[in-house]
Amino acid sequence: MPWGVGGVVADWMYEKLTEAYVLDPETAKFLQESNPWARHGITERLLEAVERGLWEHPEADTLAALRQAYLDTEADLESTTE
Repeated sequence: MPWGVGGVVADWMYEKLTEAYVLDPETAKFLQESNPWARHGITERLLEAVERGLWEHPEADTLAALRQAYLDTEADLESTTE
């Protein structure tokens, strides 16, 4: 099925969102500097899509990088709130 579960978002779309908003170095730097909570939220929602089966077959490298970005943003946020 080209649109994924429920006909909403196809896996390739999740891949592109992750590449553009989480893994792209320029975008990641911009979000980290201007609104680190936004980058953390985007990362969290993408991982939630995997957990809920909405993003059915993420690429292993993409998923690993997404998880690492989540941990990195979480650590950055914790260090700024202390």
